[in-house]
Amino acid sequence: MADESAETDSDLIAGESRDDLLRALSFVHTESGPDGEYILNGDLPPELVPTFVRAVMRIEAELLLHDAELVTVDNEEPRTPEQRRTDALVALLLRIDDRR
Repeated sequence: MADESAETDSDLIAGESRDDLLRALSFVHTESGPDGEYILNGDLPPELVPTFVRAVMRIEAELLLHDAELVTVDNEEPRTPEQRRTDALVALLLRIDDRR
């Protein structure tokens, strides 16, 4: 994955303002699903949606490039797009937390 320390502004996470991402996350909540899973819900203000989506997509792109290296004849796509998107969201949360 890309080295996050290469970003010139230490307040950027996946190319977006850490404060804006934290603000966006304040509108996200979880609920328990029927099979013990967690479901994320959020009603972000319109001005924060592009910031949040771009950050998740950038990290998802990093994961996709990593996954491409794992594809072989015996091992097709290592994770589904849904799994990759979920992993990207978790990676975003971890990156935000690492900067505290």
